[in-house]
Amino acid sequence: MEIDPNLIKGITIAVGAMGPAIGVALIGAAAVTAVGRNPEAQGKVLSTALLMAGLVDAALAFVLLIVFTTA
Repeated sequence: MEIDPNLIKGITIAVGAMGPAIGVALIGAAAVTAVGRNPEAQGKVLSTALLMAGLVDAALAFVLLIVFTTA
């Protein structure tokens, strides 16, 4: 029994997307909590949160790059 390569690619994308999705959710929750505790630091907290979210999303970009460049 041979497994379809497209099925493997789909599962890889699904599993590879879970980590960044959870990471962005945790970053967002922490940013909202930080701004709620200290509203004066909103600009600094949100800019740092956006930077961290971008770094977390880079992991998804690497997953997609690996999946679509392999045979």
